[in-house]
Amino acid sequence: LGQVRRMVPLLLRTSVLLMFIFGLSEIQLLKTSEKMTVIYLLDQSQSIPLAQRQEMMKYVISAFDKHRDRTREDKAGVIVFGADSKIEIPPFTEINSIGNIESAFELRSDATNIGSAIKLAQAMFPKDSAKRIVVVSDGNENLGDAKSVAKMLAEDGIGIDVVPIQLGNRGEIVVDKVTL
Repeated sequence: LGQVRRMVPLLLRTSVLLMFIFGLSEIQLLKTSEKMTVIYLLDQSQSIPLAQRQEMMKYVISAFDKHRDRTREDKAGVIVFGADSKIEIPPFTEINSIGNIESAFELRSDATNIGSAIKLAQAMFPKDSAKRIVVVSDGNENLGDAKSVAKMLAEDGIGIDVVPIQLGNRGEIVVDKVTL
């Protein structure tokens, strides 16, 4: 055989052997992204007055506009929750002015389950961006276990921030009359 004919099979065999070695060693090519996706969780339970709920949505729009980097194509989404959770806005690059929260009409608001909202947010994230959750709530959880869910998300590298809703001093229970 000529010199070229001997080198071509040798190069092909060597490249096939290298591919097997790389495949067995599980070498991966990772692509890093500077994109950020933020999912806002808005508490719509009965423990928060209606006026405060509308202010929460205004806060989400202003916070996203303030912190978003347009060159990276950052995205934001909104989940409303009470006893259950609903997606109000899937992750988009733009959140414009939004009127009333439509999903809140179908939402059970007699309890607060932050854990289910966090799980739903985890499922909404796209794969090609950094992940962050912002919980806007009064923190009065009476269903689920948000702490254990938050620990699992922290281990997965998902950041969770909390914006507390400050409610005025008000009685939880009003007593009209006590008769013994």
